[in-house]
Amino acid sequence: MYETFKNIATINDWEFDYSRHDFQNLYDSDELTKIHLMVDPIKIVTNFDEYGSKESTDYSGSFMLVKSSDIDEDYNTHYQNYIKPIINTSTDIIADYIKCDTDFSIDSWSTIEVINVLDYNFSGVIVNYSISSND
Repeated sequence: MYETFKNIATINDWEFDYSRHDFQNLYDSDELTKIHLMVDPIKIVTNFDEYGSKESTDYSGSFMLVKSSDIDEDYNTHYQNYIKPIINTSTDIIADYIKCDTDFSIDSWSTIEVINVLDYNFSGVIVNYSISSND
């Protein structure tokens, strides 16, 4: 999954960061206009059949899709300038890539809006996901 997220970021010219939340708060970049894909550590569960053969692998976790924003803007401005464009395009780009260009299937996908998160004042969405791969 790490490689999948990194590929998506590279293809779309997004900044990519893979780390825990406390390290994400230390994030520093000169790229203020780009979307940032910040992936939390991925939980991996391997499922076996009754004979001990590997059947599938489940991946779950969360990531943020965010852009640098102005702390002084009101909620509606944040929503129109940062959150809505990310919800309408960027999350679809990731979901479509996973469904079409990989052997994974999406089991669950939920988003929540965030405003001025981390010391960098990011606004966008957090996506919680569960993805499966039949081996």
